[in-house]
Amino acid sequence: MKIRDLKWLFGRNSEFWPTNIKTGMWAWIGHRITGLVLVVYVFMHLSFLSTASISSGDFNSLMEVTSKPLFVAMDFVLIIAVIFHAMNGFRVIMFDLGLGVRHQKLVFWIAMAIAAILIIGGLWALWDIIFVPSEGGG
Repeated sequence: MKIRDLKWLFGRNSEFWPTNIKTGMWAWIGHRITGLVLVVYVFMHLSFLSTASISSGDFNSLMEVTSKPLFVAMDFVLIIAVIFHAMNGFRVIMFDLGLGVRHQKLVFWIAMAIAAILIIGGLWALWDIIFVPSEGGG
């Protein structure tokens, strides 16, 4: 079987081509991906905390490691995933209650606009921690 034989499945006219996927499906895909990211994060977080607390036993050294810009940037990615997942979850709950069902695309874009505002606010709050180098210990 050659790749061109699968053109019906992955070609430009396929329903799986990214530009042919409708807004609701993108919301569904994003919800599933962020859900998986959050589950993986919880297990990594618990593993990190338990390993760090057993190995070092010093809370201050643990906080020193987690306050590094890389960890704070990863926390910001976590904030993006949580906000998207939460806003999309509220949208789904609204639809389950029968609210906004006739205007699903509009409700999705309003939820994503609110999510964008929250994400920008989160980045603004964390900007100095991520991008401004600290001036020695405090």
